[in-house]
Amino acid sequence: MVAVIGKHDEGRVRVLTMDRPDSLNALNSEMLFSLQHHLAEIEADDGVGCVVIRGAGDRAFCAGADLDEIRGLDYEAAHRFLSRGHGVMTAIAHARVPVVAAVDGWALGGGFELMLACHIVVASTSSRFGLPEAKIGCMPGFGGTQRLLHAVGKPVALRMMLSGEPIDAQTAWQVGLLSQPPVPPADLEPTVRALAESIASGSRTGMKRILDAAGAAARPAALDYEAALAAAAIASADGQEGITAFAERRPPIFARGSSS
Repeated sequence: MVAVIGKHDEGRVRVLTMDRPDSLNALNSEMLFSLQHHLAEIEADDGVGCVVIRGAGDRAFCAGADLDEIRGLDYEAAHRFLSRGHGVMTAIAHARVPVVAAVDGWALGGGFELMLACHIVVASTSSRFGLPEAKIGCMPGFGGTQRLLHAVGKPVALRMMLSGEPIDAQTAWQVGLLSQPPVPPADLEPTVRALAESIASGSRTGMKRILDAAGAAARPAALDYEAALAAAAIASADGQEGITAFAERRPPIFARGSSS
């Protein structure tokens, strides 16, 4: 069986590759479990000074949660899946070493939320970013409602979440989502490598102190509340209609007289 997360080291840099290019590296339970395993492994390895997370292929960093997995879930099952995703995002955000997202192509939904959990984001000019959940009757459920507000402020965050419309890489840089201006796709890998090697050459203890000091972002209670609301959205009639319509490539037909 092909591993869903590839792993290799470049000196003190650990590179993790989400390797489901045929599904645009969508996050299913197997990938979330694998990411959590690799992150725990990194915590215990003093030889790692920086982590890079990337997506396989040239179409997407990660297109979000795997809709084939969440289609048909009831509230309890949806909440378990979302809690698993929250665990991964929290592990990234609280990692002992800096985590760099190398984004090339689409970063949508859960993939965008994974990017938000990383400490540094470097993207190519061909990248696109968004939280399209509102368009299918759902909502961000991997920490996006909290981390996006923290990253760009309420006006931009709510526009992105409520419209569901993606933004391009230059706009992402302008609103504060990227750590540096976007680079041409051919330059992304060497740019990320040079940055990660520079970070990894520093003191791991010193970097951990910086990350701890800067890491008081999303409150755990707010993240728990988000997961509960997102599970309810997935299990709702509108949520399941939106997911099904997306899979069937048709416009969703949402209920107009109920907020359930």
